[in-house]
Parts: sequence; C-alpha cells; structure tokens
Amino acid sequence: MTGGGQLMLTDWCGDYLMCRLFERYQRLRAHAHARTYRTHECARMLKESGYAAVQIETYKINWLWGLMTARGTHVQA
Repeated sequence: MTGGGQLMLTDWCGDYLMCRLFERYQRLRAHAHARTYRTHECARMLKESGYAAVQIETYKINWLWGLMTARGTHVQA
C-alpha cells in the first residue's frame, strides 16, 4: 500500500463465551467459516499489518453474546 487509509470493521467478538462456542460449532458445520477473534488478537493483527492508532470497542448484546468494532489508520509506506 503506497498511501494511508482507514479501516473500520465490526464482527463477533471472541471475548464472549457464546461467540467462542458458536465458532466451534460453525467450524464443524460450515466449511466457509474461518474464525472468531478476541480483541487482543484483532489488535495484534492490525498492528502487524501496518495499522496504527488501533482502537477496539466491545458491545455486549447480553451476558453471552457480543460484538467488537476495530478502527485503525494505515501508516504510509
């Protein structure tokens, strides 16, 4: 990437128990399902991919389910 840019994504958050259990179920049933990440894993991958100022917010749906939104700015190369 030659320029800067911003990324924002929202997905299930592996920090919540039911999201982790559902991920295991999906891996057995749906071959297209890849992975549900925890917030620290998502932050690490974004930083390793050249994103700075990474911010992650979690949203609790109920005591079992939750989402996260990750934001980052790509550092110009």
